[in-house]
Amino acid sequence: MAITQYEENGVSYFKVYVHLRSRTNRNIRIQKYARLLKSETEARKVEKKLIKEASIELQKKDGKGLLWNDILHLWTLDLEAGYICKVNERSAQGYISILKKWTKDWNYRQASQLSRADGRRILQLMDGANLSKRYQKKAKNIINKVFEWGVEYGYILGNTVPPMKGLLIDSKNEKAPDILSLEDIKKFLNAAKAVGHNWYPVWAFAVLTGMRSGEMHALSWGQVDLEKGTILVDRAYDANLKKIGPTKGRYWRTVPINHSLRGLLLDLKNKKTPSEESFVLPRSKEWDHGDQAAVLKNFLRSINVRPIKFHALRACFATQMLANGVSSPVVMKIGGWKKSATMDIYLRLAGVDTKGATDCLKFSPDNISFGENIVRLADRKKDH
Repeated sequence: MAITQYEENGVSYFKVYVHLRSRTNRNIRIQKYARLLKSETEARKVEKKLIKEASIELQKKDGKGLLWNDILHLWTLDLEAGYICKVNERSAQGYISILKKWTKDWNYRQASQLSRADGRRILQLMDGANLSKRYQKKAKNIINKVFEWGVEYGYILGNTVPPMKGLLIDSKNEKAPDILSLEDIKKFLNAAKAVGHNWYPVWAFAVLTGMRSGEMHALSWGQVDLEKGTILVDRAYDANLKKIGPTKGRYWRTVPINHSLRGLLLDLKNKKTPSEESFVLPRSKEWDHGDQAAVLKNFLRSINVRPIKFHALRACFATQMLANGVSSPVVMKIGGWKKSATMDIYLRLAGVDTKGATDCLKFSPDNISFGENIVRLADRKKDH
């Protein structure tokens, strides 16, 4: 590799030369050139690009296929161009985020050399991070699909078996979601308010509305109608894309404002003179970068309350609503849930569907009679 400066027609330029040779077959080599570059900075950028292109060509000629990082790069380009499947930008970024996070140790390994052992290590890491089985299955499917795409297009040579194919993710033992009891919710919010924690308004808002983190982050005063007593939820902030877009369900809904929420909103409004476009809730770097869960868990630990995920505040909202007699269709409508299966879990947590079912059993153990035909062991011994 070399960058040299030269003159042409009285003008100074830079040129780049890249030369790579196979480690296994010295007769295989790739050469790349670039000329008429106006600065050394531009030349260095071009050099990096040519090295990458030469590496890809060399690996293909070497018969081993591309590195996993190159596979991801090419797959991402096709995904974003809409050649793989029709997905919205948010979903596409979600897939890419999963791949980058959990397969980063594979980046500089040839994809054809990846094995089921590598796939199993990823599942172990996810288990160690206490990720749900649903998330693990999603990650497994995405990784396998990318690998299969690489085989189909000839970027992965030799090995055609995805590294996570056939690995079982046992989801038989269902774990109850971590949520807070009413007593813990009161303790948590009272403690946050007492110390003047800057996240208190956000946490209280989540429990009182069931809104998602991104929906609250994007909430402006123009969406709040104190006169009608409603909040319009029609957009959400995406921490990965760093911009505001549609809600997760891609539809709008309204959330009623109760007495406690009204007090919170008035308090927030009195602290400043907001415009229609200004945000309702206080901003923070952690929230902007999607790190709201860590802040919540640290505070809960500090007051000796079981730490939960930030998203679980929605579950706290749902279970308290259900426990107080609000029907599940209404809770789903307010919170923006589409799947009744999710609400079934919250119904079980709230104990609403089984409440009072055993009230018909009026007896106590002292009043239970098992009949006169019970033969005592001592009497049986006398007969013998």
